[in-house]
Amino acid sequence: MIENFKLKVFRVVAEMLNYRRAAEELHLTQPAVTAQIRSLEESLGIALFDRIGRETSLTPAGTTLLNYVRQIDAITNDAIAALAPFGGQQGVELSIGASHTIAVYLLPAILPELVREWPRLRVHLMAGSTNEVLQALVTHRIAVGFIEAPAHRPDLKIETFGEDELTMIVKPDHRWARKAAIGAAELVQEPILLREVGSGMRQFVEDYLERNGVLRQQLRPSIDMNSTEAIIAAVEAGLGIGFVPSMAIEKAVRLGTVKEAMLENGPIRRQLSIVQLNGPDPRGPAGLLLELVRAHGRTLRRTVEPAPSFDEEPTKAVADAGGMRHEGAPSRWA
Repeated sequence: MIENFKLKVFRVVAEMLNYRRAAEELHLTQPAVTAQIRSLEESLGIALFDRIGRETSLTPAGTTLLNYVRQIDAITNDAIAALAPFGGQQGVELSIGASHTIAVYLLPAILPELVREWPRLRVHLMAGSTNEVLQALVTHRIAVGFIEAPAHRPDLKIETFGEDELTMIVKPDHRWARKAAIGAAELVQEPILLREVGSGMRQFVEDYLERNGVLRQQLRPSIDMNSTEAIIAAVEAGLGIGFVPSMAIEKAVRLGTVKEAMLENGPIRRQLSIVQLNGPDPRGPAGLLLELVRAHGRTLRRTVEPAPSFDEEPTKAVADAGGMRHEGAPSRWA
């Protein structure tokens, strides 16, 4: 019988591939972590790690065991959540993954409500690219993911929950700041600040330009950046014009350090999606999080779509979005 603690130590080491960092995460000494791994390997009669110099990697057996340990962790969390109505919420954990914009600008507005309903919940949030989120999901490192780029995976359940716009921003004293609309062909005149090559955000901008007759080779990208915040700061400093998610510039626009510039044949819109393993929606805190995200997504769609011409009373979930309260959520979602 393998001890659960040894499996926990194994999972942390296997995911970090660094004994020192794993020891810090587990609040153990490095020799104690090494001893637990050695004991686990001896009890199984199999080497789980290859150690060459300072490099650590998983053996094929270690990779196989890691997949099973992640599934065990997921089932354990589901069981704890299901038992919440009969007692406390001790030990409930939720691991989620999200693309950068969602992780930085959307989830922080939603997670406080989740934590109010599950006060002992421990949330692990992984921010990464769409591909990194999808990989974390299929390897059971996260229970649910939220992505910005399109994804077509028959092995996964992908559901659009809202829309975001990529907005062009300029300095307030830029000559385009008061222009009604800027044509795509005009953008070749200015240095453009974009996300790094291969990012979904950059791809959306380049696709828009190509649809409007501008090839990416014609652009004058001045600096490639791997963060939205860096692009905003660079525009504020006068290094060029930038494209960033609309939800990321509320503070800068309010302070007057940047100004939105309208695009002809714009705006550039992208879908935001929930991604899960195939099967029914999860219960417990993961189930509540999905409902909170869906409700928030409906408010996002209302900000980018014209208001309906007919009288329609919003649903309770939409009306309360941003300050939603799901009474009795632990019993409802457990």
